[in-house]
Amino acid sequence: MLSDLHIHTTYSDGAFTPDEVIEQARRKGIRYISITDHDTMGAYGNFESGYDDITIISGVEVSTYYKGLELHILSYFHDPYDKPLLALLDRFKNDRIERYHKIIHNLEELSIHLPDDAPPKDSYGRAHIAKLLIEHGYVANIKEAFQIYLDVDKIAYEKRFKIDTREALKALRAAGGIPVLAHPGEKLYNLHFEELLTELKVHGLLGLEVYHPSHRKDLTNRFYALARKNKLIITGGSDFHGQLDSKLNSVNDKLGKYGLNDHLMMKLIRFNRSLKNYDKKATT
Repeated sequence: MLSDLHIHTTYSDGAFTPDEVIEQARRKGIRYISITDHDTMGAYGNFESGYDDITIISGVEVSTYYKGLELHILSYFHDPYDKPLLALLDRFKNDRIERYHKIIHNLEELSIHLPDDAPPKDSYGRAHIAKLLIEHGYVANIKEAFQIYLDVDKIAYEKRFKIDTREALKALRAAGGIPVLAHPGEKLYNLHFEELLTELKVHGLLGLEVYHPSHRKDLTNRFYALARKNKLIITGGSDFHGQLDSKLNSVNDKLGKYGLNDHLMMKLIRFNRSLKNYDKKATT
């Protein structure tokens, strides 16, 4: 069994539409996927469904802050049409729209002229502006766009709306989700990491993304052990964006390379069922 539970589409900063991602996953024989766009559920309800060879699990990746740390929280199996959750994500969307146009204006002040009449359809981000900078010849690649203009404290940077991790965890759990700490190996792993997990568990964290392209084998093993020790559900995925090279050509070799084996995938599914039964009893 193949699974990939961390995938982005054109509804945030991915290169492929949801239907294109699903078709690629089917061709690769991936049985379970989750579309986890940044701060938006816009893809859901906007792709073909009803396949008998692939299961699409509702997902989202929410950008949060906790005690000065930027934490990304993945969520699975929540109601993609939960009104309070959608209202929260709308706050992100409105802020992203405003921030997008501010950055375009900042670049205009630097005599960098980019169109802002056709912005991305749902989750506006710096990656979209980086692509415009490449397309119009101002930088050679994504890395250069961020290093010169778009990264924190660079000349065109604008701050964004921040949500407390605890608020996000509460909203995701209320929508029936399984909140998971995403790609902890990128910036978070240190001597205090287990203490962070303990604190977040109190506020609703239920899982840890163990399998991710940024995790070396030794780190993956440590996260696996920590998840087991702290009774956190294990997840994994490729963080697939349809990565772009310096010429904006799609690089499509990572989908399905990181995920859960059949044992862990079934464990996640059983955990979701038991959680739904628990939540149902708690509200009756």
